[in-house]
Amino acid sequence: MIQCESCGLRFSSLRPSDQELDAHYSGYGDWPDSEVTRLRYREVLARLASYRSNGRIFEMGCGAGYFLEEAARAGWDPHGSTVGAASLELCRSKGLNVVAADTAGDVFPSAHFDVAAAFEVVEHLRDPAVEGALLRRLVRPGGVFYCTTPNFDSLTRRLLGPRWRVISYPEHLIYFTAATLASWLRPFGFRLARLEVTGISPGELRRVMRTRPVGPSDPGEPAAAGGAAAVRDLDDRLRAATERGAVMPAAKRLTNDALTMSRLGDTLKAWFIRVSP
Repeated sequence: MIQCESCGLRFSSLRPSDQELDAHYSGYGDWPDSEVTRLRYREVLARLASYRSNGRIFEMGCGAGYFLEEAARAGWDPHGSTVGAASLELCRSKGLNVVAADTAGDVFPSAHFDVAAAFEVVEHLRDPAVEGALLRRLVRPGGVFYCTTPNFDSLTRRLLGPRWRVISYPEHLIYFTAATLASWLRPFGFRLARLEVTGISPGELRRVMRTRPVGPSDPGEPAAAGGAAAVRDLDDRLRAATERGAVMPAAKRLTNDALTMSRLGDTLKAWFIRVSP
């Protein structure tokens, strides 16, 4: 891992080739559907509604298309980009307007979208400057780009160190902090409007107590072994629990406020306004 002396951004010292990425993402297909995640999408869409003008919304790295489906239900005209044949085929089978990621800059006109969004995608980028230039072209002045990404300064990463599951070549190549994410799109005509730092993964923290490192290549481990499936299962059950009753959602909001102030949460959530033509 390398840290830029100028801006402080951390990134992989290795740059995967097109062939390496094609091979990696050809097997991509683990897109668990979750009502809690869909609820989060609906909440984000409600906050994006004030930016609606032409009604077009774009998702970078749309996976199975769940966010695009929710956007369509909310009255948006949804479009997306993705990598990997499985994702492209699945989204198109649903009737979604999705293109291969490397063609998005050629397919869509300039200033075409009110909103662009990327959920846990920007850490996958080989060159964030290239994607910044793409967003500058696609999002209209006055529009917004919303993204989420793992937080390198999180409490979880500090505790797990090299065992932090996010460090995973060639999948994850860029490691943002609140400061480096805030400055990323400034040269491309965007202004950071809001930055939230939320969430702690109990499943990941439980791994702090384990003696055997568990790497990102363990997606098929049974829950008892503490692999990715166990982490996701525990986190999903606790996320669902926080939606019930009146006390838990309030406690969650207070926790996330504290995590945002301390910058120790697992996830960075940023809102960038397109301010210049």
